Amino acid sequence: MATWQEVLNSYNLDQKTAVDFLMANVNNPGAIFKVSLDNGVTVQHLSDISGYSSDTIRNYFAASNLDSTWLDEVKVLSNLKLGNVDKLVDFNNHTGALSTSTLRELVKASLEDPGDYESFFRSEYLYQEADGLYTPDETGVPHLGNIQSTPENLESIFYGTLINILNVLDGGEFNELLNLPDPPLGNVNDYIAVLSEAMKDSPTVPYSDSFLQENTVNYAANLIDNHWNPDPTSIGVLDGSPFLGLVII
Repeated sequence: MATWQEVLNSYNLDQKTAVDFLMANVNNPGAIFKVSLDNGVTVQHLSDISGYSSDTIRNYFAASNLDSTWLDEVKVLSNLKLGNVDKLVDFNNHTGALSTSTLRELVKASLEDPGDYESFFRSEYLYQEADGLYTPDETGVPHLGNIQSTPENLESIFYGTLINILNVLDGGEFNELLNLPDPPLGNVNDYIAVLSEAMKDSPTVPYSDSFLQENTVNYAANLIDNHWNPDPTSIGVLDGSPFLGLVII
């Protein structure tokens, strides 16, 4: 995870300027919360910058009914507690109809605004790319290790993961996902539980490339369009992925 110095450097700020802002707004926790949320400043960053403990900062926000856990959701791939489902998160090694280049063009053509495509695979916060690497703390997926912080890597992992998720589900599990409540009423843990159970075996008959392509494109376009909603709820490119039951054809 980026240090507080790296975060401030990415915005051309020094510690004194940051502390001055915090002290000037100490009676306005909403302002501090919004600036932190918009710029990827976590509770730990605030603690390191200000000298106050993380618990003190969390209690400070909680006193104003502000949920400080939102500040810690800065991971580029997934901010969810995936458990063993994180094994589905991997690069796309498929060719032909399921290659990243083929899927890219089909997804772009399916988006409400094709211009949103490239931006989706950029880090939400520039400091995450400063050292040229995404660490496990920055991706939220430990088994990937350190990977180069490039849009191409995020794009490949995005498609590889969506295909992997589709491939472990049989017809009954698809229906189970479809019957779960839509977010925000739906609990993401329920979706992850279905995926976790599905990983124990594979569908009896493998899916065709045409089925996987059609559903991956629909799945990906839905995630990208939703990411740019006026009130987005995701930072990582895979944060919405467990809810695939909403987009399966």
